[in-house]
Amino acid sequence: MVLGLGFSALVACLALRFVPRINDALAGTPEYVRVLTESVAEQMDAQSHQQFPVIVEQKENGPCSEVKEPTVPEKDSQGILYVLTYSESQHLTCVTAYSVPTETGKFSTMYTIAPEQGRNYGPTLLHPVRAAPVQSFIRVYSLEYLKRLHWRYKPHFPLSPSEAASLASRSYYSGDKKPGESAGIEFNYEEIRAEVAKAHNLGNLIVSFLLIGCAAVLLSAILALVSVYRRSARYCRLYHWELTVAAFLKKDFAGRVAVARRQFFERQKETQDRLREKEKLRLLRERWEASLHSSLPNLNDEQMRMRVQEALESGSLDLEGMKALWLEIQEKAGQKTPGERLSLLLESVRPYCTEEEFQACRAEVFAMLSNSGFRPARKLAISMHDQFKARAREMEGLEKDGALTGPIK
Repeated sequence: MVLGLGFSALVACLALRFVPRINDALAGTPEYVRVLTESVAEQMDAQSHQQFPVIVEQKENGPCSEVKEPTVPEKDSQGILYVLTYSESQHLTCVTAYSVPTETGKFSTMYTIAPEQGRNYGPTLLHPVRAAPVQSFIRVYSLEYLKRLHWRYKPHFPLSPSEAASLASRSYYSGDKKPGESAGIEFNYEEIRAEVAKAHNLGNLIVSFLLIGCAAVLLSAILALVSVYRRSARYCRLYHWELTVAAFLKKDFAGRVAVARRQFFERQKETQDRLREKEKLRLLRERWEASLHSSLPNLNDEQMRMRVQEALESGSLDLEGMKALWLEIQEKAGQKTPGERLSLLLESVRPYCTEEEFQACRAEVFAMLSNSGFRPARKLAISMHDQFKARAREMEGLEKDGALTGPIK
């Protein structure tokens, strides 16, 4: 989710910064006339050495009428101030000079100019004043000239006479001053363009910082995601599952990990069961081999002896073959002496008990043979065989149920 939001924010910032139409809309409508009017105000204030207030305000639909009132004599004037109004829609700047007469009743057209009116580039007005207009100057800018102030316009110099003529502005004067008195106002093309682009450049700076921030957040999210992927891949390898990027990014990733984990433990359990079964068979084989080895000294039949020796040396018989050979030896034991018959019978106990238990059982059976005869000794040997075999079966059952984990001892 964080990755998606970061990517969306990055795309939005890229569009704001590099798509011209969106980028220009971010800066808003260029205020060409405001910048030109403020440049006029700054130059007038500099030329008057900050002697007079120079106020700039926006009036989109306000009139800039001709001055028809009589001139205020210098001896009857308390001071001069200038009010500059501009209109972006009409592409004009209106400069009106006002005189503050000592007697306001002599003039029918009087205006109140307040300190909070517009932006003052000259000395501060301390209170509202009543003033009469004495001179008006209107400059209407060429639309072609204003277009060339845009930050995306690529200027080409030198200009042809027709191009220079299309850039010229129109000026209108009224009042008691001569037009030549405003000839000192000039515009520096590059400075005006830089001022017009100021809001645009500020917006680009902010968007650039946002772009860097979004890129940093997105990069951090990607690095964090890569780190999580690497840890997840290592975790999945523990369960013998190679995690791909596509599988990691899917919504059912956690469920697939759970499935892989369960399958791994099932395979491990099957492997352990096979190993336990293999170990159990190995132990049984060793015990049957030990039983056959122990029966060799009691075999008088040379052919049987050779068969047993060949089977033990070649290892060609499996458990069933060893069992069949052992039963055959037991059948032939009927022709043996009581001691030999008991020895062969006791060998059937060996696979189901330890060596210590086998020796103790043998000693007890032969003691019974000496004291009570063959039949009680044989009965005791069979009873012991049945007890040890039952114990072995019980332990095998417990092992299958999971209660016993080690091999049968």
